[in-house]
Amino acid sequence: MSRLARTAAAGALALAALVAGTTTAAAAAPEAVHSGTYVDTFEDDFIFDLCGIRTMTTVKERWTLTTYADGSQRFTNSRKFIPEDPRIPIEYGAAMSTWDVNGVQTVHGSALRLQYRGGGIILLDAGFIELSDDPTARGPHPSFDLDLAEYYCPE
Repeated sequence: MSRLARTAAAGALALAALVAGTTTAAAAAPEAVHSGTYVDTFEDDFIFDLCGIRTMTTVKERWTLTTYADGSQRFTNSRKFIPEDPRIPIEYGAAMSTWDVNGVQTVHGSALRLQYRGGGIILLDAGFIELSDDPTARGPHPSFDLDLAEYYCPE
């Protein structure tokens, strides 16, 4: 399963288990707040498919889902994928999704940051994406147009 699919599945499961509405900044006090953490180690198919390298990867994730009286929601998520193979960069992600009362999702934050151990950032996707009938994206999202093997796979 790809890393993006795993992240989407984890978020979808958390939301499906807890969904009761949605959050906006203008909404009243929270009606419900749920949070959790997740740690798992797995054989990383994403890295194998991309680089041909077998490695175990540990994912660590924290999330909070806040539901407001008007039916809006806010979902915050922070995750880190740490491959056992030290040649492969660590992937970080931290973002907040909001759903307004009409169900329009907006994602803010750093959806993807790759960083070598002890080194600087080698790839950063950050900004704002509105997932609506007329999607809007702002900020740097270089991974949309790149060959990710150049960033994940050691030379």
